[in-house]
Amino acid sequence: MALRVTRPTAAPVDPREAAASALLREDLAAYRTLFAGTAEQEDVHARYAARRSIIEAGLQGPEHEAPKATAQRFAAVAGVALDALEAEPREPVFLNYAGVAMYELGSYAAAEALFRAAFRLSPTLPHVRENLDALVARRRTGLRPNLPASVSAVLPALARRAEKVGAAAQPAKGQTLSLAMIVRDEEEMLPRSLAAVRDAVDEIIVVDTGSTDRTVEIATSFGAKVIEREWTGSFADARNASFEAATGDWVMFLDADEVLVADDAQRLREVLGRTWREAFYLVETNFTGELGDGTAVTHNALRVFRNRPEYRFEGRIHEQIAHKLPTGQPERIEITDVRVEHYGYLGVVRDAKDKSRRNIELLERQRDEGGEETGFLHFNLGSEYAAIGENGNARASFERAWQIMRGRPDIAAYGYIPSLVARLVRSRRLTGDVDGAIVLADEGLRLLPGFTDLVYEQAEAAREAGRIDAAVTLFERCLQMGDAPSKYSATAGRGSYLALVALANVRRHAGDAAGAREFLARCLDEHPQYVGAVGSYALA
Repeated sequence: MALRVTRPTAAPVDPREAAASALLREDLAAYRTLFAGTAEQEDVHARYAARRSIIEAGLQGPEHEAPKATAQRFAAVAGVALDALEAEPREPVFLNYAGVAMYELGSYAAAEALFRAAFRLSPTLPHVRENLDALVARRRTGLRPNLPASVSAVLPALARRAEKVGAAAQPAKGQTLSLAMIVRDEEEMLPRSLAAVRDAVDEIIVVDTGSTDRTVEIATSFGAKVIEREWTGSFADARNASFEAATGDWVMFLDADEVLVADDAQRLREVLGRTWREAFYLVETNFTGELGDGTAVTHNALRVFRNRPEYRFEGRIHEQIAHKLPTGQPERIEITDVRVEHYGYLGVVRDAKDKSRRNIELLERQRDEGGEETGFLHFNLGSEYAAIGENGNARASFERAWQIMRGRPDIAAYGYIPSLVARLVRSRRLTGDVDGAIVLADEGLRLLPGFTDLVYEQAEAAREAGRIDAAVTLFERCLQMGDAPSKYSATAGRGSYLALVALANVRRHAGDAAGAREFLARCLDEHPQYVGAVGSYALA
């Protein structure tokens, strides 16, 4: 019997390498054919990535190249970039790249139209502002490159195409937004959440997992499409059911204890026109005080997505979706200033629903199901133990999460890392390891510069260790740094009013009542919204 030999499957072609090879051979026809072939890519993200790689290879070009070949290469790059832009002009990166090619060809009006279009769509796009400045400077010199006749002949047509594309590159209009929620027994929180968001969305999808109160009735009164679904023990299953029912161009998910800030409804509508994005972060403020006394944590929450079937959640609890987004394409995700307020971490709310015990049970079930052990799971488990004051269990989980994640080259890509470091520092301090807390905080500051929360924890550790002068210096450093940015999921006030109150407490314990009053008075003058200082000031 003859043996059958299977032919080896050809390795996938790297579009950047293939483009560079064609350009090295000065085979511009092959370069254009390679770009045209990307249209066969069904996956929109893979198609975009391939086109970006081919254009970037064209802009870079071979190390050694004759001037004539350089001009012909930039004409080819401009041509393929404009091919893509004529099909979809709302691509800031391609607009900028096409502008660079036209600039190198001396077609300055066309380059300006493309640069301005890129800037109009995405003002934070890297290098586009500098490119506009360079264009202004070049025009002042009056210099233009010497072009071969073959390029001069096609340049006017390229310029007309570029200016037409630049004019067409406007945010999309008429985009629709679906709100997707999962609820159960939320009659107290749901009305406020829906009232705040209903004018900002085009439809409301509510998946109810077994409410016994008026939740379904309330949702229906706001015009929501209610899907009643048995609870399976998985938040991802319920969340995905709400996404499956959404019909909008975009999907936003909120929980019943989250409230869109009313003033930001119009800004939320405006971001929908940015169809070159795949998702948006909103700025979420988590109120954490026992009685809503002004203490809070802010962080960037990924809440708005293009309505694509591949964007679905995984995980029984603290379900995740970010890993479904296109990797290596940071321009596809935007951090907005649209604000959401979250009230579910208030002590009275958590206690009423016993959320932490439920969450711990679900997380332990997920851990014991034998899937991949992740830092995120142990981080969430530690967070729930910390919420109910089981500091030893919290620290054990945080330590395991840090052990898994520490040293990873892509650690900065994980959004929960700042919170993990801060909570592990705190749990070390609360379990008596003040030196370990200080050492970890120093390591964290090297990874996360400007993270005031870590300096604040160092100050608390120094104070507990009796190193009062060091504690004062560190609290004062917190004031100099100010509150950390929301990308760190920072605790509001640790660079402002909480640091002032901490300094007042240090003064008071040292017997300096006048010094304590001075810091508390400053706190009330500069931060009147923080009512937590009122009692201390009255006592002082």
